[in-house]
Amino acid sequence: MKKFVLIFVVFLAFLFSLFYFELPLNLLRPVFHSDIIDQYAKQYDLDPLFVTALIKVESNFIRRARSDRGAVGLMQLLPSTARELADELGYRNFKIADLEDPKINIHLGTYYLSKLKKEFNGNETLVLAAYNAGKNKVQLWYRQDPLMGLEGGDIPYLETRNYVKEVMRTYQWLSRAHVLIDRLRGKKQ
Repeated sequence: MKKFVLIFVVFLAFLFSLFYFELPLNLLRPVFHSDIIDQYAKQYDLDPLFVTALIKVESNFIRRARSDRGAVGLMQLLPSTARELADELGYRNFKIADLEDPKINIHLGTYYLSKLKKEFNGNETLVLAAYNAGKNKVQLWYRQDPLMGLEGGDIPYLETRNYVKEVMRTYQWLSRAHVLIDRLRGKKQ
């Protein structure tokens, strides 16, 4: 009986924390394309959970997602950026419709993230801001305010500021969930 009560209390505490910390319930949905995410995240030295968080916020794992600005696919790449990345990676006969293919989209998107990571010395705030608003804008902002990368609150565009917060919040939740799952499976961190 004591074991049942303990399990019930832990379960209630878990449920309470979900709502108290405002975990979006749709984070509990399965992660699609995790094998592709893992493959390219490893290839480009990225945390797969970081890539997963970005995909969650960008497209909610809808591979045919399209934004009002013309971004396409899981990682919401703009056609002009995608063409440039496809050329660099040696994709022949690349078409914008190819961005609806999860493997191509995630390959191009993770490659792009790795380029931004190098450009901004691994600063996740600046990487995400550049992914959302464009590399040139973020470079300009950073030259004007070198402390901007420490916290996302200094990002001039409200949309980009909110985007960075949402991706980082999702990334934190995914990381916590991953640690919890590993502990439940008996794995040590």
